[in-house]
Amino acid sequence: MNKKNRRAVYILPNLFTTANIVAGFYSLLAAHNGRFLIAAWVIILAVLFDNLDGKVARLTHTESQFGVEYDSLSDLISFGVAPAFLVYVFVLRDFGRLGIIASFLYMLTGALRLARFNTQTSHRDSFIGLPIPGGAAVVASLVLISVKYGINSNKYSIIFLITVYLLAFLMISTVKYRSLKNASTTKRISIRTFALIILVFSLLIFKPYIFIPAAGVLYMLLGPAEQIYKLLKRIKGGVKYGRKKDIDI
Repeated sequence: MNKKNRRAVYILPNLFTTANIVAGFYSLLAAHNGRFLIAAWVIILAVLFDNLDGKVARLTHTESQFGVEYDSLSDLISFGVAPAFLVYVFVLRDFGRLGIIASFLYMLTGALRLARFNTQTSHRDSFIGLPIPGGAAVVASLVLISVKYGINSNKYSIIFLITVYLLAFLMISTVKYRSLKNASTTKRISIRTFALIILVFSLLIFKPYIFIPAAGVLYMLLGPAEQIYKLLKRIKGGVKYGRKKDIDI
């Protein structure tokens, strides 16, 4: 491959990253103009672009430090600033200073989460803390459901407030989350697993207002659930070991 072709290949993953930034900026404009449904959908689209840029870079062997830094900057816009602004103008501004603090805290912890990830040298097969795209997906999902089904967001505004604070906490927590970015596209899987993947994608496409929010919330809860399960398993194992020791004595 000549030098010109190599440069053309490196452009490809960065185009997806650029699309990510464009989506985040457009979400800001849409939210400012009161087009909340579009603003939420564009954030979901940005999540897709964010997953594609990394996969394309790995598949084409065009990973670079520039791409990593560029991706982080785009993530801060699309998954930090845009969701914080969206949820604030949609419902949190009714809380006054408390709403401002919640939105700012979400954006701040998202930035800290990205900085920690960039300095992380281990556990690349998993994430320490909720990934910022996951937090953005949850925020966007709540807005999607509220607008699509005509739910009075002011009536349930406390749910938004609590969720935003919870997301901020999870992003800077030490809870481990499974990495979906490193899923191999060349690994062999069973027919049943393949059928399950097709079923999930079908549900996401045909019932997006139900299953996309469900997927976002499920991923948010998956990390704490696995942590609690492992803790209970260790406690149970410790109890069994202690009983056996007493019997031996």
